[in-house]
Amino acid sequence: MQGPETDPSRPIKIGLMVVIAFMSWPIWLAVISGEHRLSWAVAASVLLPIAATLAVPLVAMHAARRMARQVGRAEHALHIDSLLHR
Repeated sequence: MQGPETDPSRPIKIGLMVVIAFMSWPIWLAVISGEHRLSWAVAASVLLPIAATLAVPLVAMHAARRMARQVGRAEHALHIDSLLHR
């Protein structure tokens, strides 16, 4: 069974994520350039390119697995792991 560390396509997937994150900024700028005034919806729309940009290093550093491990530790420390995982 292959893990994330031994997946030969992982660098390609991360590279594609970089391209998507990099290209989301000009698309976002083109969309908001058509707006005549800055509203909360326009300001909140920046969250999509920010999320795409921040997802790249998180995936590259295996952040999901680390966060899941930390959540498991917190559940165990709070003695709620037996209640949640029945």
